[in-house]
Formats: sequence, structure tokens, C-alpha cells
Amino acid sequence: MAGMTVGWLAERNANKFPEKEAVVMQGPDGREEAVTHAVFNERTDRVAHGLRDRGVEQGDTVAVFMQNNVPTLELYLGAMKLGALPVPVNHRFKVDEVAYVLEDSGADLLAFDADARGTVDELQSREGTPEEYLYVGDGRPDYADSYEGFRAAASAEPVDIVPSRLDEATLMYTSGTTGQPKGCVLTHENLLMQATNSVITSATTGRQVDIDGRDLVVTPLFHIAAFGLFLNAFYVSATTVLMADFEPGRVLGVLEEEACPGGFFVPMMARALLNQPDFDSYDLSAFDSFRIGAAPSGRELKGTIQERFGADIMDAFGQTELSPTTTTLTPADALEKPETVGKPLLNVMVKVVDPETGEEVDAGEIGRICYKGPTVMQGYYGMPERTEEVIDDDGWFHSGDLVRADEDGFIEFVGRSDDMILSGGENIYPAEVEEILHEHEAVDEVAVVGVPDDTWGERVKAAVVLHDSATMTAREVRSYVGDRLADFKKPREVAFLEALPRNPTGKVLKNDLSTVEGVVVE
Repeated sequence: MAGMTVGWLAERNANKFPEKEAVVMQGPDGREEAVTHAVFNERTDRVAHGLRDRGVEQGDTVAVFMQNNVPTLELYLGAMKLGALPVPVNHRFKVDEVAYVLEDSGADLLAFDADARGTVDELQSREGTPEEYLYVGDGRPDYADSYEGFRAAASAEPVDIVPSRLDEATLMYTSGTTGQPKGCVLTHENLLMQATNSVITSATTGRQVDIDGRDLVVTPLFHIAAFGLFLNAFYVSATTVLMADFEPGRVLGVLEEEACPGGFFVPMMARALLNQPDFDSYDLSAFDSFRIGAAPSGRELKGTIQERFGADIMDAFGQTELSPTTTTLTPADALEKPETVGKPLLNVMVKVVDPETGEEVDAGEIGRICYKGPTVMQGYYGMPERTEEVIDDDGWFHSGDLVRADEDGFIEFVGRSDDMILSGGENIYPAEVEEILHEHEAVDEVAVVGVPDDTWGERVKAAVVLHDSATMTAREVRSYVGDRLADFKKPREVAFLEALPRNPTGKVLKNDLSTVEGVVVE
């Protein structure tokens, strides 16, 4: 082994804190499993030996198609110890989507659980899918071996940790909102530098880095964000509390039961927790760090979180290609600069450039954000041309995100470059309109898109989900925005929906909104 690797962390934690809990699995009715660092390290050694016994070698890919559970993490780190690449598969994917990831990644083996059983039953006989299958749980199908039996039969001897810190560690697929998902090859250095950035951010913003801390992870581990949260805790030998399902009341109960000081939630989850009828009955006195990200949250939501939870707010921004976090809005600035996503992390360099010329823009001007540093992915798997399009000769990764940086260096996300609306010659950024509408007390969720317009080229269309029993008209939506933003940014069409359409990763499918029937208002 050359340098620190993700697999080595398991060995180190077992050596230093053998009896401390590494991972706790919480289910609907309470704790289902609690694994110490010593046991977790032994299990990952067994997984590595078991994979090697089946012919898996360094550089091979191993697909993991499961809900959040302990075996998911055992497979991730066991494969990494061997030098193989775990390929997390979105457990919300349908058959053809899963088949695409398996074929594109060339996975040699697929591990799956009962929730994925129906999908795997249907695809396992197709060409381009793995030849070997491991099943977690009861009711094993004939074409798969038992994961528990596979692990128990393998050697418990410490495995020779193969890779160096610069070797490939995992293959994480993007959300695929504008086409097929792309596989991002992330190295051990990418992942560990992300964890280092997290620890440094905590330490330099006055928060104690607590090796006895317990972080709740309820977002899915097939996401780099959730796996990154686990690694942040694992990096300092802390405990990760896992949940497979987001049920607001149960989440609040687990925060109380486990006395978790921290957790990460997307804005939709945050609103659901705050709307829980018995919210005030839970003892959340230990919970003091509310981390949020994946979508804009705005001043009102941040203020409500701070008031109701009594917790500091940390807003994270990034993308899979960056392992993933690039900027953080720290607690000290959360309510001073709530419209921003903070400043770049210590080991992330940022510049904002004109999308057409590539020249850096001045503070306050909108441009494409670019990143450079040790968390930039190695590249897109099997897509060298696409990799060259986004990573230039100087190592800068050119994102599709449009931002503006203020004079103090705070970054404000204004939208995706392919989401920008051009109406009557004016550039309109959906995120700005969405943030305004999120502040209305009747609005639960909102998404803004551009749709064709004979007069203006494009018009602003708002898709709005109201809180239960709340009422609002299309004209009220338009007026509310018009009172706060320029007239050309007011929605000219409004659709009221029961829920926003989302892809299996949870991101809003804005393309689908253009065909949803709405009310045109002038």
C-alpha cells in the first residue's frame, strides 16, 4: 500500500478503537444491527478475500444494488481493499436503467437485496449483465449465492491492501437528468481529500471534531453525498447511524434515541421534518449540526431550521465529479448570506468564467463555475472524449452550473447552464424565482422552467406544490414574484401539482414540466 487509502481507514480504526461502534443500522422498530470497528474491519477483509476467491482483481467492478444497510458498506470497503471498484446502483432504478449501469460498468458481480429482487429476477438472464450474484437476506433466488455464506466462508486474515492513494476507488454514476448517467471514476485521494476538507472546515469554523460523534445518514448510499458523509465520520473513527427509509417521525425518533449531534438532509426532507405534527415532543437537545444541500434552501427555511432545531446550519454544494463537496456555507454565515452556498473548501480552487470566452468574470457577474484540486475525478468511465470536454489541459473541471461570486468570495448558485430561460432578450435564472416562491407560506415545493412563447421566445413557467389545505391562484403566484423581482422574471404560466416529477435520484425532472398543463396569466 502506498499512502493512505479508504481500506486502510478500516484497519486503523480497528487497531485504535476496536470496541467502538462503527455503523449502527436503525430500522422501523429500532436498532437492527450495531457493528464495532473491529468487526467491521474483519468483515471487509472477508469480503476482499471472498471477491478474490471468485476471480475479482484490482481494477474490476463490483455492482451493489441495495438499500442503506451494513453489508452495502462492507462491500464498498471490501472491494476497495482489494483494489476493485464498487459500483453503487440506484435502488430506485427500473430494469432498463439498472441494465445500462451494469453493462456500461462491466460489473463482474452484483450484490443485491430483497428490495431489488424483482428487478434482478427480470434482468439477470440478459446479455451484458454479471455472471455472479450475491443475495443479502432471506429467500435467496437459485441464481444467487448467499452474501452471509460468502462472507462467512472467506478468510478472516488481514488482506494485503493493494491500491495506492492515487488508484481508482469507486465508480459513481451521475443523476442523468439530461441523458444517460455517466460513471465518474473517483480515486482514493479524491475521497480522502474530501473527508480531509470536511474535518478542516469543522475545525476552522469553531466546531469540535468529535471522534465519539454519531452522524445520521438517511440519504441513499448509492449517492456520493451519502457515502461521503459516512467517510467523513469514518475518517475520524466516529459512528454512522444508517436508516434505509425517510419517514419523518421515525427520523426524529432516531435522532433522539441515538443522541445524534449531526445529520444531512435535502430541503424537501427538512420541510417534512419541520411539518411533523409532534415535532416538539422529541428530545433533540444533542442535535446541534443540521447539514443541508442538493437544492437551494433559502433564508426562510434556514431561519426556521435554526429556530426549531436549535442547531447550527451547514449548507453544502458540489457534484459527483468533485467527490462531491466544493463549497460550504458555515454556521457563522448561514443567516448572513443565506442565498449563497458559501465559499470554496480549503483544497478546492474555484474560478467563474464566461461560458463563451472562458475568461474569468468580475465579482457579481454570472458565469460558469470551474474547479481545480485533488477532489476532481479521474474522468468519466469509458468516455475519454467527454472527459476532455470538461477537464482542460490545466486540470480545471468545467461544471455546467452557473453562479455569481460576490466581493467577499461567497458563491451564489443561479442555475444550470441548460436551464437558463431567454425571454424577450433577457436571461432569467430559475433558481432566483424558485427561491422567492419558496418564501411564500403556502408553497411547499416549486420548480421553474422556460417554455416556448410566440411573443417572447420563452416564458417563465412555475410548477407549484402547495402545503396541505393551502390555497393560491396563478395570478397570486405571478404577483408575489412581481413584487420582489423584475417584471420580466414573473411567471407567465403556473401549474399546480400534487408533487414534482423526480428521477430515481430525487432530482426534479424539469423537462417533464414543460408539457404539464398550466394556467397562462398576463
